[in-house]
This record gives sequence, structure tokens and C-alpha cells, in this order.
Amino acid sequence: MRMIDADSLESKLPAHSNDSDHVMTRNFAVESFRALIKAEPTVTPSPVYAKRVLLDREVRYDLQNAFPKAFLNLRLELIAYPARNTTVPLYGADTLDELNARIIEWCSREACKSNSPASMKYHLNGINQFCHTDFTRDGMEYIYTNLGNGINHDLCLRFVGEMDFNLNKLKRAVAQREGK
Repeated sequence: MRMIDADSLESKLPAHSNDSDHVMTRNFAVESFRALIKAEPTVTPSPVYAKRVLLDREVRYDLQNAFPKAFLNLRLELIAYPARNTTVPLYGADTLDELNARIIEWCSREACKSNSPASMKYHLNGINQFCHTDFTRDGMEYIYTNLGNGINHDLCLRFVGEMDFNLNKLKRAVAQREGK
């Protein structure tokens, strides 16, 4: 698989056209990028991308079905819900467990604490569909409190991996960690 190097293309984009009255427009930029792509169509991706779970067609399909409004930006961030700017950093997510953990960490807040009922439903349904779980809003609130925003990434990885998303096991692990 070959990828276009956006940074290289951007550095070659002219700051302005030869016409002194011309202002950079979206169309001018798009046409400039198209010309650069034709001139330098692809570069070989670095080996770090070769093993990415995101290159798996089924994983991308499952993500798109779970979060239909989502898109991936050039920083390898999943913008799960653009209206609320729910961002999931994906760089370094090499395994499905890592991807599931990131979805849990970065979407759980909107799934249980959003001011928008539509956003709350979208995120909770998206998490449940992608992770093959059946969490309630209350369960998601417990998850967010203990795992949200990457507060305990190692425990989140254990939760999605060895605990198999079992909320009771998570509660025991949290109680044990707190010495209760």
C-alpha cells in the first residue's frame, strides 16, 4: 500500500499564483494539490503504518458503522462526532484492544455526561456497537469515572482485553487498587 505524503505536498504548494490579483481560493489549493499529486503521486509509508489495525478494511467498516458521522483527520484522530468535536487519538493504536481502549477512553464522557441527548445516544450506541458490548448509561458513567480521558490507560487495556469488558471485574480491580 502506498500513501500520499501530505506534508511534502503542502510544502510544495505555492503561496500564491502568478496572477498578482489572485487570492488563494479553495479551488486554487485543490487544483494545486492535484497537480502535485500527479507530479509526485505516492511515497512508501514508513514501517510504523504497515501493522496498523486501521489499515484493516473490516475495522474501518466497523468504525464507520458504529460512528456514521465520523471521519479520520490527517493527525490520525478519529473525529467521532464532529458537532461535539469528540476526538479519539489513534496514532499508536496497533491492536484491536488498543483501539477499543481508546474508543472507551475518549467517547465515554459524551456517552454519559453530554448535555445533548442525541450526542449521548450516538456515543453510547457507537461504543456498544464497535466494542460488541451492551453498557447502560450508568455503566458508562462508572467506566468514564475510572477510565475516561486516558486516566488509567493500563487498566483500560486490561478492561477491554483480559476482563473482556466485564464491568464487575472492573469494579473489583478499581476497589483493589483503592485498597477497599
